[in-house]
Amino acid sequence: MTSFQERTRLRRRSFLFGSGLAVAGLAGCLDDDEPADDEVDDDGGNGGDDDDDGNGDDDGDDGEESFAQPAAPEPDFLVGDSDDADYGTLQAAYDALESGDVIGLEPGTHTLQPEVDNAEVGDGEDLTRTYTYVGDPDEETTIEFVQPDADSFVVRGPQRFRPEDGPPGFWNLTLELPDDVSFDRIDEYEDDYDEGQSDVNYCTIHGTFDGPVDAYETTFTDPLSHELSPTNCHFHGDVSGSRITARRCQFDGSLTSEGGYVLDSTIEGTTNLNSVTMIRCELKNGLNVTGNGRVEGCVIEPFDDGSKAISISSSYDVAITESEIRGSVRSNQDGSYIERFELNVFDVPSSTRYIIDGAPATDIYLNAFVGGDVRITTDTGDLSTFPADALTLYDPDRELGNHYSEYDGDVDLEDDDGDLHILETRTLPGEDGEMDRHPLASPDVEAYAEAAAEDD
Repeated sequence: MTSFQERTRLRRRSFLFGSGLAVAGLAGCLDDDEPADDEVDDDGGNGGDDDDDGNGDDDGDDGEESFAQPAAPEPDFLVGDSDDADYGTLQAAYDALESGDVIGLEPGTHTLQPEVDNAEVGDGEDLTRTYTYVGDPDEETTIEFVQPDADSFVVRGPQRFRPEDGPPGFWNLTLELPDDVSFDRIDEYEDDYDEGQSDVNYCTIHGTFDGPVDAYETTFTDPLSHELSPTNCHFHGDVSGSRITARRCQFDGSLTSEGGYVLDSTIEGTTNLNSVTMIRCELKNGLNVTGNGRVEGCVIEPFDDGSKAISISSSYDVAITESEIRGSVRSNQDGSYIERFELNVFDVPSSTRYIIDGAPATDIYLNAFVGGDVRITTDTGDLSTFPADALTLYDPDRELGNHYSEYDGDVDLEDDDGDLHILETRTLPGEDGEMDRHPLASPDVEAYAEAAAEDD
């Protein structure tokens, strides 16, 4: 990495390590413009700039965030072997109490077989009652779930909580969930839930939930495929879901979501962008663009199998901005392109001949291409339907193009902006003869943008 790129990276981003996370070494980033939950819409857009992030996390005056940690509720009843316990076993408490009660658990291993009714609608069985379970935060407390049994029907799961009972909650626990035990909403009653997500806080989960989960500082050891709202969590397996809203999380596997946002997180596996906003994230194994969305302030490493960092599979409304992209960009078929690359630093190995070879976006400006060149081809072969008339390699309003390490043209004599020189017009490699009318002499694209803003 060049000294400029290191300086730009440090100025733009600061990485979060630890901060009470469930896994040491979590890499994320801090900034004071984190969007609120209701400011990032389902298609990856950002609808506001309120300072409150919607999760009780407010930015302090010094620009650093203070995180409000959820607190476990006080138990109504206690289970264990001590003289203070109301019940000797968790099963006895479960069978005797009413939905919504909070059950405290003394340290140790507790076994529980939930009771279910045959479902009147949909797939799975309905839980007859749900509780919140609270373990000892300072000592190991485990719940081992056993598959429900019934005489009149076959139990196949998942176990679904009714709207009137609400979801189960788990605090300071290790949960052992066998393959046939999981928890979910009843889809047919979706609009009837006041609280539709299971709370899982300060836990370790062996197994999976089928329904939506709101998690804080929790470790999930198995793959998951459902709606998730995690904060400060660690996922050992692949994660997918209809909507994922994640903050400061570590994903050891791949991540695929059909909506939501991911903030200040690290994804070790491949990231699949589909109606998702990614902000200040580390994408360690490439980015597959498979839908609309937004990528801002991220680091995107190449896929494990080569030098490509971004793959675009069709035409999408996607902007990738203010990011460090450490590999090439490729479109895999006719009409595969996004809306915009802006204020990115492409830092690739010198062995990469072309960082861009084709036409992966309609707007490509204020980017620094270091280590390789850009070749534009839009009207030959299978790229014939690309909207070539919409392609721009410079911002016409600010009269700023891109920096190319492979181009050292003469300084435009009309330019007089200190060291932020504009070079003479460049015709890029490629059969189209596309031109960048305002190529940048320096790779410090942020400085050009800041100078243009000052002039305005």
